[in-house]
This record gives sequence, C-alpha cells and structure tokens, in this order.
Amino acid sequence: MGLEDVKPGMVLGVGIRNRKGHTLLGPGEILSPEYLGRLKELGYCALWIDDEDTRDIPYEDTLSEATRLATTASIQDTFNMTWHETEKLRSASVSEVRGTLEDRRFQQAFQDNAVIERLTANVDSVVGEVLDRAVCTGLGSLRTHSTYLYHHCLDSAVTAAMIGRLLGYDKKMLNQLAVGCILHDIGSIFIDSDILDKPGALSDEEFKRIKDHTILGYLFIRDSLRVGLVPAHIAYQHHERQDGAGYPRGLTSSNRSVKGAEMHLPGRITPLAEIAAIADFHDACSSDRPHRGRLAADVVWQTMRSAAGSHLNREMVEVFLSVLPPYPLGTMLEVTSGPWTEHRAVVAKIHRDDLHRPVIRVLETPSGERVEPVDIDLRSEETSIRGLATPNVPA
Repeated sequence: MGLEDVKPGMVLGVGIRNRKGHTLLGPGEILSPEYLGRLKELGYCALWIDDEDTRDIPYEDTLSEATRLATTASIQDTFNMTWHETEKLRSASVSEVRGTLEDRRFQQAFQDNAVIERLTANVDSVVGEVLDRAVCTGLGSLRTHSTYLYHHCLDSAVTAAMIGRLLGYDKKMLNQLAVGCILHDIGSIFIDSDILDKPGALSDEEFKRIKDHTILGYLFIRDSLRVGLVPAHIAYQHHERQDGAGYPRGLTSSNRSVKGAEMHLPGRITPLAEIAAIADFHDACSSDRPHRGRLAADVVWQTMRSAAGSHLNREMVEVFLSVLPPYPLGTMLEVTSGPWTEHRAVVAKIHRDDLHRPVIRVLETPSGERVEPVDIDLRSEETSIRGLATPNVPA
C-alpha cells in the first residue's frame, strides 16, 4: 500500500529493516502518526499492511529474507568500498578518471578483496533461489530513496536471472548475469551526486557525463574488480538499444534470443546485456525516482511491451511478460467498469494460466469507506480494472 494511503492505527504486515539489516518496525506493529511521519522522513513510499480483510493474501518475495539482507549488505559494502577508494575522482575529468582506472596501483587496491568474494557468494545464493521459483511475483523490495541504488541492483539481478532461466542459460552463466546486473551502475560512483540526483533537465555536458558511467563501469569491473568479462560488458552495454540509438557505442541487435556464435557478432549487443537492459528498465519504471513516482504495475507492463522492438529485445521481453503478472498479488486497483466502478480493490489471487484476469477483492467505496469484502474472479466477470500508481514521496 502506498504510504500516502496508510492511516494511523493500521498494522504492519511485513517488517521494515534499515540498510544495515536492523529491524526498525516488526510485523504486527501498530502504525502511529509518529511512526508514519518518521517513515516518510526516511523516504519509505510503500508498506505491506496486515488487515483482517486481506490477511489470507500472502506476501511473496522471490528471495528469502536472509538472502535478501545478506546480498543487500554485500552490495552496499562493495559500493561503499568503491566510493571510499574513488572519492577524489568525482570532480575529475573523464580522461583523468580513465587514467586512474588504468593505473596498476589503483587496481591492486581491489585484488583478492573479501568484500567482492562475499558479493559473488551471495549472488550464488540469489541465483539458486531464483532457480527454485516457479513464477515471477512482480514485486520488488520495500525501499527508501537512500537505499534505492542497492535495491535497484538486487531487484534487477533477480529479474535478469529469472529471464535468463526462462531462456535456458545454465547456473554458471546466470551467476555472471546476476553479478553484471548488480554492478551495472557502479560507474555512476565516478559521477558527482548533484548530477545524478538532479530533478530537472540535464545540460548537454551533464548528460554526457552521465553516459560515461557505462565506460567507466566497464573499465573498473574489468581491470579492478576482475569478476569476469561478462559482468564488465553488461555494465558497458546495458544502455544500448535494438535500433542503435543507445550509448555509448550505438550497437544494434536482432530482437531475437540468440545462442552460439550469434552471441558474439561485431557491432551487436551481447544477449546478457540485453537481458540486463530489460531488468533495469522494469525496475526503473517500478520505482520512485526524484522526478516522478513509480508507475502502476499494469502501466509498467504495457510500457515494456511498447519499448520492445526499438529499445528492448522483443523476443526476450515477450518471454518475460509471459510470466510477469500485470497486477501482482496484493497490489491496489481501481475498478473501472461494472457494478463496482470506481471502487478500490486488491489483487487476491493470480491465475497462472491467465495473468491478466486475477481474482480481485473489493474493499472500499469511491469515497474511501470500507465495504464488506467481495471477491470477483475476472475470468468470469465482465469487469475492467486499472492499477494505482504511487505518488512520489519527497526524500
């Protein structure tokens, strides 16, 4: 539920932890005005609420809590270590940064590093749990603005591993894909935060500096972190487009899922970077950003389909959308036709053979008053629905 819809006295359904894994509020906690005010100050945008009318609807996370916490912590440690080692480079020119990245003394600071070893070990656990999941939940992390980057990296890796599994990649390749997704934006560490977090339009010079994060990330992963060429090329190519209008090199692709020798054709985007681009795009649309609130889940679904062909690999997108529910379990909706028009409802059950027609539970009148819950199976009822976007909550 969007934080703006949470009322004092409601009960928290899923606990909230800070970036270090410490519990801020546990499940079953009654939300006071003070708690809600503090959560807004911390940048939380949505909560999972425990309610007697929806208690039977499970919270489905692709990852176990232990794996999510451990991996998020190792991502944060990796970025913090990099941030500390590169602090003087954020005001440097791109050529100066590249010179430093190519310096052996700089590279040696990251060799045989326990932080990187923990990250790759946690990624192995992430991929193992994705392989055990039958379906995609469509739900991401509960996150704040300050932890956006870490959760974005992890959720992108989970989505990419799911797509890679559907496309038939083995666990070794999925691990490389997931590491690449977690590190795909690490080049942004070399860019001043005033540019990264700017809510308004970027100047040409600022946008050029933003685009350089792909090249800098590639060099840093390849020469310093040394976790493999596949992750390095994912960082390098995740902003390329099918039509050649992407950056930094204007590569193209065929809109097909290819294997073998076709994966390495000159001038073509590597398939694993195409998967990473889909995962990155999906999570960005589903998240609150400084300049806009998150899009409703069904709008994200349609936006991805519209981007397929010119921006994203069409065949890969279709594979992903075949398992991605447009209306994830537990998300809020508005009924747009039928006897319950303008009432608010929640997704109570998803039919895996018909993801677009879930069972919804009507909970509120158009004016927000609670009603006796009514379940409607959209497979047999002529009722239309639309997702509800979460307005942006300023940091």
